Amino acid sequence: MRKEATLEQWKELYEVAANIKELKPWDYLWDIDIITLALPNREPICCSIMGGGGECFGVLAYIGYDAINDFYNMLERDDIPPEQMYRYQDNNVIACYFGSRDELTSRELKIIKDLGLKFRGKNNWIYFHSFKKGYAPYILDQEEVLQETEILKHLYMSLTAYIKKGLEVDFEKGNTLMRMYNPKDELWMNFEAPLQIPEKRHIAPVLEDELLISKLGKMKQIKRVWELDIAYLGSIINDKKYERPVFGRVCILGDSETGIVINQNMVAPTDDDIQTIFNVVIPPIMELGKPQKILVRDEYIYYILKDLCHRTKIKLEIKGRLNVVDSFIHEFSTFGF
Repeated sequence: MRKEATLEQWKELYEVAANIKELKPWDYLWDIDIITLALPNREPICCSIMGGGGECFGVLAYIGYDAINDFYNMLERDDIPPEQMYRYQDNNVIACYFGSRDELTSRELKIIKDLGLKFRGKNNWIYFHSFKKGYAPYILDQEEVLQETEILKHLYMSLTAYIKKGLEVDFEKGNTLMRMYNPKDELWMNFEAPLQIPEKRHIAPVLEDELLISKLGKMKQIKRVWELDIAYLGSIINDKKYERPVFGRVCILGDSETGIVINQNMVAPTDDDIQTIFNVVIPPIMELGKPQKILVRDEYIYYILKDLCHRTKIKLEIKGRLNVVDSFIHEFSTFGF
């Protein structure tokens, strides 16, 4: 059950965020200049400073190996439609924004009022969002407030060393500003270090139903290329059975040649992505036959389908733009059906 932070906990978070704002780190760093926090007994946290281009000021904290890997995938995948890039920021990310008053919800404005804080003008209003898979960005709960407070405190010390104390870091050569605890000397250290991008850990399920695999493998192969994706609809759903607003997502299978949507299924935050994908893909194969190839948008879905496609001799390929899927999402966004 969700537990809300106390006003005192919010106060501490706002204080450290205000301290970071005073440093104006966006005057010194671009969003690809990464600060890495290596906190004891935890996976690393990579912080990206937004605002170097003069728009959207803030700090994004990518927490853990998977979130960090998604961040770098987001930088590399310029072939994916912008509205579908959210998949690379939808989990284990906490954002601190310095925005305008009209960007805040009534709950966020109330916290600021209760704290007795006063902000004026554009890019001066501080607020925080957490990102969880299947959900829309949302106000932090107590655990996230405490976590973000710790992250920003360490980030402030790293930024101070870099901005105020002249610590040199050559970001252009692929280095990071690292903050790490030295247990031998019992000291926190800030230093330049090579940036290490973690290897992505993929889920690669193996179907254990040998009879089903045998049936699928014996199906006639049809001269068709299918597209499959779990796509973001760009809609937010408020459902009382969830503790936060839900991002509309749909698992959709389409025929690249005819443009026809073969199968689809809405995906709830509590649904199993693997089972959803199999439920969308397997019945059409049993009914229509095996396609020559299935195109998917990202490695996540690629590895979910890898064993199935290998054992049924269906080619599998990653392609950033999926015409049928993208057309469906565009029509949904335009007409709302």
